[in-house]
Amino acid sequence: MTNSPAAPLHLSCRHADDTLRVELRGALDHRYADLLVEAVGRALADHRRPCTVRLDCAGLTTVDPNGLSALLMVRRRTDEAGAVLHLDGRPPQLERLLELTGTLAHFTDRPGSRTPQTGPGEDPARNHSAAPDPSA
Repeated sequence: MTNSPAAPLHLSCRHADDTLRVELRGALDHRYADLLVEAVGRALADHRRPCTVRLDCAGLTTVDPNGLSALLMVRRRTDEAGAVLHLDGRPPQLERLLELTGTLAHFTDRPGSRTPQTGPGEDPARNHSAAPDPSA
């Protein structure tokens, strides 16, 4: 049986107010992980520096260790810029990877916090953002 190659990573970036929204589709793997880090890095350096970065991960088909590393680097860069990172629409394979590698808390904690954010009766492992959505 042969494995079909993963679809290339497609990024769609939009600035709206103080939020950068990045839609990810395809493979976040060793071939394409740098694209994400570079795109978010450019946006954080832009004169319209976002306060919030929302990565829509629903369209990801593959995330390998390099993809996870890219997500962690994006988290580091958003923290350094004082922006809040949200990972929206995490597909099951990404959720499993985050849980298995012990990195889920890096994407569900508030910057500078060690305690996952949850509301009353919520499971911290199911929280899908780095901070509450102020528009909710």
